[in-house]
Amino acid sequence: MMFDWLWATLPSEVGQSVFDFFSFGHLAMGVVVFSLLSLISTIRNLFDPNNFKVQKSHWLWFFVGTIIFAVFWEVVENTLILQWGLKHLNQQDSIINAIADIVLGGISALIVGVIGYLLYEKVKKYEFLLFYISAALLFVLFFVIYVVLEF
Repeated sequence: MMFDWLWATLPSEVGQSVFDFFSFGHLAMGVVVFSLLSLISTIRNLFDPNNFKVQKSHWLWFFVGTIIFAVFWEVVENTLILQWGLKHLNQQDSIINAIADIVLGGISALIVGVIGYLLYEKVKKYEFLLFYISAALLFVLFFVIYVVLEF
């Protein structure tokens, strides 16, 4: 096919093309990692309501942490999981696919960060429940697309 390098249409192209059905799993992972990292500020603010703030630098560190985790995951996925025979078709990802997976994790973290920023900076209060509900819905969306495309 003409765009096989861009989107995997055959099982043998998974992990070799830039994007495949696992791409949505990496989007979902970025949402989860960013949301879990943001719990650091949320829990701190719940225990100390007089210090209720989410500093802008926190959002940056949550994003950086998500990227670091995505890189770590790609290394684990293409070494240990491959070595253990648990990787899809037992083939290593191409460099472009691994980079795209990391970028997608970052993009979804950025989306969640923008949601948090809008709730905190524009609404002028941090609606943490609404933030986590939004993140959960985004995760479900990416995960459902991943599952549907996988089968």
